Amino acid sequence: MFPIIAKMLLPLLAPLGWGLGLCCIGFLLYLRRRRVYGQGCILLGITLLLVFSSPWVGDALLGALEREYAVLSAVDSPNADAIVVLGGVTVPPVSPRVEVEIGGGGDRLLHGLRLYRAGKAPVLIFSGGALTQLTGSTMSEAQQFLRLTVESGVDSTVVVLEGDSRNTYENALYTRQILEKHGWREVLLVTSASHMRRAIAVFRAQGIAVIPAPTDIRVVPRAFSFFRLLPTVTALEKSSIAIKEYIGWWIYRMLGWIQ
Repeated sequence: MFPIIAKMLLPLLAPLGWGLGLCCIGFLLYLRRRRVYGQGCILLGITLLLVFSSPWVGDALLGALEREYAVLSAVDSPNADAIVVLGGVTVPPVSPRVEVEIGGGGDRLLHGLRLYRAGKAPVLIFSGGALTQLTGSTMSEAQQFLRLTVESGVDSTVVVLEGDSRNTYENALYTRQILEKHGWREVLLVTSASHMRRAIAVFRAQGIAVIPAPTDIRVVPRAFSFFRLLPTVTALEKSSIAIKEYIGWWIYRMLGWIQ
């Protein structure tokens, strides 16, 4: 139940949640005739939203996470016993959808397939369970990955599914059990570059030898433009992803899941 509650509460811990929360508190204070405090809360809420919607702020926060590990092409990546691809980037075929679809971060699957086709490991491990309460489907993310993989022409016999995990900690915990069962030691870990720092820490805490294979790069160098001074939804999303990772790191440290 904890992973489900955590995912439901995450929006409240993002900049949008902070900004709207402060505006709501300010509005209530204003109605109670505490107009100075109310106006102050509303102004602070709007300011937070504007700051975290700035492309400069979004790129700075997310870029700091993405630059932690070198990004290599599939061809230049080292060999390993298996390629582990973390889920969280697909959506199940729930009506009106009739097929599995790829959402944000779908580069994880694409990069995992590239590594396999480049001969970097003989097996793919897809890690991700079913969040039925949130998605309305019992199909695990690992099964969704498998369906897309078979559609791309890769034989299902080279795929091992880990379909029980609901967060990064469980990804590592259940993947370790698969590695121990098959005698595999070293893995190429494929996840979004912004998520790699926490994922690497969790997998290593489980005693897994990990080679980072980051993908899904969202921050790239850009020339100065006056348009980048304007707040954007994309920048707010980048800020939110980064803050989620920083909060997630702190929570995992507190729970003893990483060192």
